[in-house]
Amino acid sequence: MLAAFVAGLAFNLTSTGSERTADLEIDEAVNRFAVLPMFVLLGATLPWSVWGELGWAAILLSVAVLLFRRMPVLLLLKRPLRLGWPDALYLGWFGPVGVSAVFYLTLEAEDLGIPETVMAAGIMVVVVSTVAHGVTSSAGRLLYRRLTGETTTRRPTSGG
Repeated sequence: MLAAFVAGLAFNLTSTGSERTADLEIDEAVNRFAVLPMFVLLGATLPWSVWGELGWAAILLSVAVLLFRRMPVLLLLKRPLRLGWPDALYLGWFGPVGVSAVFYLTLEAEDLGIPETVMAAGIMVVVVSTVAHGVTSSAGRLLYRRLTGETTTRRPTSGG
């Protein structure tokens, strides 16, 4: 993960706009063939019975993670990062917890002997994040554009 981050950072610093545009199709292919099957597998193995035992505590934990994981940090760093309110709120909200969190949780669960309820709560956070960010993405994007005055941009289409 660290190597991928460093490679992405290096690419971002050295690439041009046309190189980035060409990579949109690759990004879409990776999403289609790698990320989507991971979410299907996650959906097929959801621990419904453990969630039932955890009750509302798991949902409250998930909501607390969504609200307090990124938002307070970005609001505190708004001035040093030179972000406006719309930028800080948008970046603070739209940082979904993804499948990689389940991967890391699984690795640690095996090493540390973490109880099944902790694993189920972690998966609940990922599922609630996926649903919450998916449901609010269109409205959030429209609100952000309205608040910042950004015009809509169209994705480049492949020739043909």
